[in-house]
Amino acid sequence: MKFLRFALFAAVLLSLSAYVSAQRAPAPSPTVEPEAAEDVIRISSKLVLVDALVVDKDNNQIKDLKADDFEIYQDGKRQQITSFSYVDGARNSAPAGSPGKDGPERRENIPSAVPGGTRGRVITFVIDDGNCLASIEGIALARDSVKKFIAEKMLPDDKVAVYRTRGGSSLLQMYTSNKEVLRREVNKVSWAPSQCGSAFEPARDKSTIKVTGEGAESFESEADKETQKLIAEQESDKQVIGSIGVLKFVVDRLRELPERKLLFFVSEGVRTNFSSRAYDALRDLTDRASRAQVVIYAFGAKGLFNPDFISPQDEVLPGIIGGTDNTFALRDERQEEERALNEGMSYLAYSTGGKFIRNQNSLDDAMEKVLDVETGYYLLGYEPDDEIFEGKQYHRIQIRLKRPELTVTSRRGFIGREDKDSAAGYKNAANPVYKALASPFAENSLEVKMTPLVKGVSKKGGSVRTIFHIDGRGLVFTDEPGGLKKVVLNVVLVALDDKGRVAAEFNRSYPIRVPERAIDTIRRNGLDYSTDVEFSKPGIYSLRLAVQDDASGRLGTAGDYVEIPKESSKNFTIGSLVTTRFGEGDTPIVPGPRPVEAGFAPVFERSIPSLRQYKAGDRMAFVLDIQGARPISGSGDRFTAAVSVFAEGKPVLELSDVRIRLTGPNGVDSFGSIELPSDLAPGSYILQITITDKADRKTASRWIDFEVID
Repeated sequence: MKFLRFALFAAVLLSLSAYVSAQRAPAPSPTVEPEAAEDVIRISSKLVLVDALVVDKDNNQIKDLKADDFEIYQDGKRQQITSFSYVDGARNSAPAGSPGKDGPERRENIPSAVPGGTRGRVITFVIDDGNCLASIEGIALARDSVKKFIAEKMLPDDKVAVYRTRGGSSLLQMYTSNKEVLRREVNKVSWAPSQCGSAFEPARDKSTIKVTGEGAESFESEADKETQKLIAEQESDKQVIGSIGVLKFVVDRLRELPERKLLFFVSEGVRTNFSSRAYDALRDLTDRASRAQVVIYAFGAKGLFNPDFISPQDEVLPGIIGGTDNTFALRDERQEEERALNEGMSYLAYSTGGKFIRNQNSLDDAMEKVLDVETGYYLLGYEPDDEIFEGKQYHRIQIRLKRPELTVTSRRGFIGREDKDSAAGYKNAANPVYKALASPFAENSLEVKMTPLVKGVSKKGGSVRTIFHIDGRGLVFTDEPGGLKKVVLNVVLVALDDKGRVAAEFNRSYPIRVPERAIDTIRRNGLDYSTDVEFSKPGIYSLRLAVQDDASGRLGTAGDYVEIPKESSKNFTIGSLVTTRFGEGDTPIVPGPRPVEAGFAPVFERSIPSLRQYKAGDRMAFVLDIQGARPISGSGDRFTAAVSVFAEGKPVLELSDVRIRLTGPNGVDSFGSIELPSDLAPGSYILQITITDKADRKTASRWIDFEVID
């Protein structure tokens, strides 16, 4: 039986090797150039348009104002309103009263936001399950609130999409009115552990660890504390950039639709320092959203919340033999973290003309109230001075009403750059797959899972092995001479830097011909792709993948982000983590680099790193890349791992002192293994690996999801 399976594997592999070819000339592996010139769409800089919402004291929208009722200021200087209209969400466009004295232009017949003549609200949810400060309770509130909104408050002609910020989740969500499809997507939202560190985690009284003649002290030195704090801050910065990257992608897609669009961002907070890369990315996001007429409403996922609350889980009693009560210090730390988290959420919402809504346990009710008010808006335009587009400074916009009893909300400003500099553009934008990426109403019916692996770091950058899996059940095969079957897959891979610029893009068309006897195997197990991507500089990169079946037009996408650290970095981290099975010689099986023109291979084991499906009781290998470890000779027992498996936020397996075997210098390609409990029910799980460097007394943690099947 083993011989038959090997023979089939060899036959299919030979077929793929012989027949997989590219319609374009062979090209080298894509190389990321972070400072590559942007090639984007230009929009005229002669008119700045600002959308504004006006309500009375009872939060009822006011729709009968005239241009003379408004004043618009840029950087404190009043501007002349040269364009004015009221856009009615129910009737496309409605008269906005008579023009002002100088005869401002009035825009009429604004097209429907939904193509095909179907009116209806376009509603976008982005659930921040990739937030490294997310709690089990916060994720549950976000998931349940969105599910309840879809079940009870979504209208029949609404077009809704649900995005998640966790790495590896699909980026090309289809806007649909099908509640069952949406419910399945929301059910994927789950909590995962992180290494960020939060003041709201249960406090532990470390003073009880070590007793001295003058009281109690911690074994952890001040230098160790600072190192762990730095690692936590860097991990938080990376996670925020990842979440912002998903929001940028959503905004770029919504940009293709006319009129004002609503985006509901549900998160426990956005923590950014004003001097950080995360803050730069946040400011760029708000500028993109304003230009795309996307209004972001931020919803706090903590529910009713008091940062001063000390729970029974917090160990804040006086330490032994004179230890101090750290209650006040804990409260101060939690208040500061909550302030920072809320500050980021507020900036995101109010800068785009939305609101930050928090301290509510019924987020679905708050969402419904927002939609009740957001039934139309005023559109005001003015002609800016040419010099505002020089230097890329931030310019503040303020809209004032001559009727003080009313309240107006609008975007707060923009960066002094033309639209060509505010959105990522693709060199091959005419390609059908790129067009599908740009359209939020494109079909997305191929299941694609992507796993990036950091494979090496050098002075010039590093490499990432990009692995992805395509579900074979959605592929359409056509007949070929000689009894062969063919499927053509169009692959697009785009890498963006932390500023949202297109750093590199890669697209190829793969005609894959296989013997007819291989079809059942591909239908059952799918296809696997692997190729190495070279990064010329260190940094955080967002990877976006789209795959299209040429015959059916069906699409599938996935996304993730990777960090290429500096070679000299002393931060002890796990660069990447995958799970797999063992092969001969008790060695984990990880796909090697394949030529870019022949990147696809058949799948015979569902435990491969890109799919990660196992049965209860299986022995599962985990392969990881340890970065920032100090070289020490003879360090075979240097690293140990604590392993936890979570289901719906609750641990189902916890192991300590799991042995790590080193197969590369300083921990690169190290691996270990665990045996899954025999009673695990089918479903999704989270594997967390926490590595301890016993030589330097440092720890690092990373997680990855996997699935248990029957």
